[in-house]
Amino acid sequence: MDKQERDLMGMDTKRTKIGEEEALSTSCRDFSVSMGRMEIRSVPDLLSTIRDIAGQSRTRIVCLNAEMMAGRRHAEEAIRQAIRAEKEGTMTARSLEMEVMLYASGQRQTSLAMRFGLHEGVMPAWIGIIPNSTIAWDLLQSLATPVPDEEGIPESRIPVLQELFGITDAEIKTVGKERIADLVIERTALLNILK
Repeated sequence: MDKQERDLMGMDTKRTKIGEEEALSTSCRDFSVSMGRMEIRSVPDLLSTIRDIAGQSRTRIVCLNAEMMAGRRHAEEAIRQAIRAEKEGTMTARSLEMEVMLYASGQRQTSLAMRFGLHEGVMPAWIGIIPNSTIAWDLLQSLATPVPDEEGIPESRIPVLQELFGITDAEIKTVGKERIADLVIERTALLNILK
């Protein structure tokens, strides 16, 4: 993998630290998030391969349907909140990966959060690796083609996000379309209160 591919996968320039809290375990101190294009023939087969890669690289890997997300910040915040819930022993789900999807969706029910996961066909996905791992990114190259981050939220996704997160036209008018990610993240943070 060359430097340009690493940059696209977020390994050199998009690394995210989780605070300076010493209480976090070493395996969950940092993570990386990148957008990739996936062509999925069988979700169960793909998830099995992803679990194998996670085992080989001693990481946890989560893939989020980018068409349901309000950009990179939304994906990163879902991962941060899930790591925090794991650390504090307050997870609703049985796995960190599913907990990330709960936070991404702002839902407590896994059946509703599953819409934020993978589906068959060609799709863009936010891929998170916890902790950041060059080995995991290298192994994922056969499953996801790196693509540049989206430039803002596509106009066509705004109505989808409004419906998913109960965001009104009045709210959009007040804060502006460019701040829809803030509204989505605000909604997903409410999951902490609902637990």
